[in-house]
Amino acid sequence: MGTIRTFIAIGVAPVIKAAATRQIRELERFVTGYRWVDVPQMHITLKFLGNVLDREIPELCRHVEEAVSESPIFDIGFRGLGAFPSVDRPRVLWMGIDDPSGEFAVLSRSLDRGLAKMGFQPEKRDFKAHLTLGRSQSVPRRSLALERYIEEQRQIEFGQMEVDQVIVYSSFLEQRGPSYTPMDTIDLQA
Repeated sequence: MGTIRTFIAIGVAPVIKAAATRQIRELERFVTGYRWVDVPQMHITLKFLGNVLDREIPELCRHVEEAVSESPIFDIGFRGLGAFPSVDRPRVLWMGIDDPSGEFAVLSRSLDRGLAKMGFQPEKRDFKAHLTLGRSQSVPRRSLALERYIEEQRQIEFGQMEVDQVIVYSSFLEQRGPSYTPMDTIDLQA
């Protein structure tokens, strides 16, 4: 029996990918040692599942479909930059997501409940919707220039997009970085 590294995500619209590309170029001026997200493969992770037995993938996809079966199509906006765990220790640099309808958070909770039926643990941390731009493999040194830039960008709006699908992805770790392949796409309700 084999396993497939699996996660559930939302695809990213071209207009947001273009804005993310511009931000990555700007961020590269302030920091080094980051692995930047491959923009064509950019996505917004809803739930990382880890290694799933390949024979369980069809059941997993059914549970995802059930969990989102009543979720409506909704809009999200992208605004500001931030860092995890904090701007003075920025291991992950990200673009913020506005969820004015609250549907993104509802979708995340629905997935947690639906996947609990297969034994997947609900997320312990509060859901913080974001679009990852880059990750540092080590603890980066504090950069006051980066902190200022992130503060300057805090209220900048990068665009909006419609969320109309949830995608179950497989992830393969390769020398040049991870590659992602959609295994199932589930449409939200119009």
